[in-house]
Amino acid sequence: MNPLYAPLVLEHYRQPRGRGALPRCTHAADGVNPLCGDALRIELRCEDGRVAEFAFSGESCAITTATASMLGELVRGATPAELDALAQRFAQLIEGADEDAAFGPLNAMRALQHHAARRKCALLPWATLRAALAGLPTISTETEHA
Repeated sequence: MNPLYAPLVLEHYRQPRGRGALPRCTHAADGVNPLCGDALRIELRCEDGRVAEFAFSGESCAITTATASMLGELVRGATPAELDALAQRFAQLIEGADEDAAFGPLNAMRALQHHAARRKCALLPWATLRAALAGLPTISTETEHA
């Protein structure tokens, strides 16, 4: 089995956490990865400068869907500045940095160090999250690096 599709990744793809819409979202953005056709929407409800709720929807590959699912479990309670720092560390993780305890299940995406063409799939949820927090309605992996 390709380690890119580890059981944890497939579990989050088949049964994603946080898939859906937030009825009272305060922040939202749509992200696209034009190279593979992934389209993702992230909706957040923020309170007191922190993410209180997270939801995502869209049509995307297993890597993007699993990353969004795992990301949703990580972001609750975080500030935008904390998420910016995590996004930068995640980009390093998928390029070959050591596992990072802060990422929990997202460490499974470290297998992307051997699949450069798929890294943007894992970066799309991060870029879309950051766009939502910045008040940007749309983002593309071709114009933003998570």
